[in-house]
Amino acid sequence: MIKGKNRDFIINSSQWIVVSSFFLALFVPILYAILRLESVTEMSSLSAITNFFQIIGTKEALKFTLLQATFSVVVTLLIGIPLAWYLGRYEWKRIRIIRALLSVPFVMPAIVAAMGFIALIEENSLLESMGIDLRGQTITYLGKTIQMSELTGFDNSGHFIALILAHAWFNISLIIRFVEPTLSTMDPKWEEQIRLLPAGNTFLKRIRNLWMPFIGPAIACSSALCFIFSFTSFALVKWLTPNNSTLESLMAESGGTAGIYNYRVDTSEIVLSICLIQLIILLSALLITSRLQKKHSIRHAIISESSARKTRGEVGIIGKAVVSMGIIFTILPLILTFISSFRIRTVENGNVSFSYSFEAWREVWSGDNSTIALSDALLNSVIYAIFTLVLSLIIGWTIASCINRLEIKGKNRAAKIVDFISLSPLAVSAVMIGLGVLIGILKWIPELFNWFFIPVLPHVLLTTPFVVRVMLPAIRSLDSSFEQQAKMLGLSPIRVWIHSKLSFLRGPLVVAGSLTIAFSLGEFGATWILVRSGSWDTLSILTDQLMNQPKFNPMIYPMAMASASLLMILTFTLFLIAERMRPNGQGSGF
Repeated sequence: MIKGKNRDFIINSSQWIVVSSFFLALFVPILYAILRLESVTEMSSLSAITNFFQIIGTKEALKFTLLQATFSVVVTLLIGIPLAWYLGRYEWKRIRIIRALLSVPFVMPAIVAAMGFIALIEENSLLESMGIDLRGQTITYLGKTIQMSELTGFDNSGHFIALILAHAWFNISLIIRFVEPTLSTMDPKWEEQIRLLPAGNTFLKRIRNLWMPFIGPAIACSSALCFIFSFTSFALVKWLTPNNSTLESLMAESGGTAGIYNYRVDTSEIVLSICLIQLIILLSALLITSRLQKKHSIRHAIISESSARKTRGEVGIIGKAVVSMGIIFTILPLILTFISSFRIRTVENGNVSFSYSFEAWREVWSGDNSTIALSDALLNSVIYAIFTLVLSLIIGWTIASCINRLEIKGKNRAAKIVDFISLSPLAVSAVMIGLGVLIGILKWIPELFNWFFIPVLPHVLLTTPFVVRVMLPAIRSLDSSFEQQAKMLGLSPIRVWIHSKLSFLRGPLVVAGSLTIAFSLGEFGATWILVRSGSWDTLSILTDQLMNQPKFNPMIYPMAMASASLLMILTFTLFLIAERMRPNGQGSGF
């Protein structure tokens, strides 16, 4: 039996091996990809950065990326802050159900979100019946049709609005998860006291002197994350703004032919240049986010959530209306996706009619009109998700334990470095990770093209940060005295671990596991890069491939919606399991 210092040495060494392996698995493929792209283009990384604006398409892509990410953050705040305000300050019946409904979009696969908003803006859709045609980019009011470009001053404004709303829909739960818990635990006496002072005798002064210092860090932190996720958005950009490219979508579209000697060198230049610029921007954004999270973690005058809510009483009619509209906004695209899977459009003699049947579900399940049957895509997705679950939980738990151990020993700088490493996949986008594997590994070792499990690597890298974020607070809250007591009872090391740690972390493990499976099932960016070069479609890739087909066959569109609906149902089920196991009062975090 291993005892004392030897056991501690083995545990510490194992943790550092896992952290180092995670870091290397993330950056070594990208480094290899950069080296290969430098060799193909005969251009150094520094030259690729300095020549960024001379490469065709990159300037427009950067401009559109920054524009849509900025607008997405602003609109998300405009929608999310009122929801967080009313949820956090007043008593609500079934508050956990309301939180869950408002949080659903964040765990939904991006391809499902794209299909939901396509269903919302398509021909004869709900919005079009209200006179708003975002696809045709017109507004009809009192019988008069106005082009949106005349109102906004730029082309494709309808598509742009659809994208911004989709990003707001996707990121709204980030604002709520960060801001609402801060509001719900603030002492109401603070507001009462500041009203009596000159610094708080007006609403604007209270915002400046009370609310912004208190909830400002939460707003800033959630805004930074919204910016990162909007900046690296791919599926939503691909389907909602087909006439515009972001850095992510341009890099993805060019990646298929990049890294090949003496062939389409221009695509290799695009990928190399964008990869480096995007890496710089996202690493900077991630550093800012880490600093903001540190400020957000410092709270003052915290009281119990139930006590604060009772002091302020039940919510009024305005608050109920705001939250009701928020819930409708979050669930409407999902409902429309499901309905569209049964809705079949037919044209006869120039007349458009719609009928409802299960035919699309039957056809997509059999795979008659697609590269793979829905059942096979489901099996592939589940296999990838299971392997991702096992690896991500082990790696995420180990990294979280390493961070906690370093904090206990007072090695805060080392803990911050490990924490930053665990978050780094958020700075290295899904498409970039996929291209790293494709160019950095597969084109150096072509034999791996035949390996079924190659998509598991990017899935693990992309889901591990969420496991760490869920497990770290739970591990920090463990009482070390339980472990000492278990040892005094003479229990074996495994039983000590089970009774002092595992039994207390069962809930967070289920939450982390459910979210890991959900994110793996719906992962699109990296899988789109890799599976296009292989033969193992997942549900998200099948949905994309169906939507890419010509719509001469009226079954294609509802078949794509059926594939997206199955993915949506699986994800929603996993999300309900995660919410069921989430401790009461844990409104923030992932």
